[in-house]
Amino acid sequence: MFSAALSFTPALAQHKGDITLTSGPGAGLTQSKCQICHELRHIERARLSRGEWADNLKNMRERGTPMSDEELAIILDYLAAYYSRDPAPPPAPDTLAAGGGDPIAALLQAHACSTCHSVEKAVVGPAFRDIARRYAAQADAPARLAQKIRQGGQGAWGQVPMPPAATLSEPELTTLVQWVLQQK
Repeated sequence: MFSAALSFTPALAQHKGDITLTSGPGAGLTQSKCQICHELRHIERARLSRGEWADNLKNMRERGTPMSDEELAIILDYLAAYYSRDPAPPPAPDTLAAGGGDPIAALLQAHACSTCHSVEKAVVGPAFRDIARRYAAQADAPARLAQKIRQGGQGAWGQVPMPPAATLSEPELTTLVQWVLQQK
């Protein structure tokens, strides 16, 4: 069954050579949630009905993808519009893109950080506050955290792997590291 292909298996998530989703309301949220576990080509290949997308999203959430009811509804609307068997509407701006003018929120959303991390509580990965506390006494914290983000890893915070953040530019990485370390 196709839903098994979209299951929550972060250890298998590989995003090299991946596609960019069609721009539209909810594209950024869809990308950030779906890339937790699989490449976006799964979406492009699927072309499912609204009901089938709803079943797949429910399955993803049951298997551990952090997704609120509101987020699920946004993603379902986006997938049913742009990746169903019916002809897709023309690309449109992602009017639902996160950030609201906050550059850090936009950075976290654009690179899928906020799908696994929040400021105060662990989601799939550790809370940003816990990360800042762990690195607080280390003189080389910015360099070590930057390396951990860039390379990804497994075992420092549990067995769920963090994929490498290869798409972050150096300025974005520096901004992100500085912000995380301030969350104590």
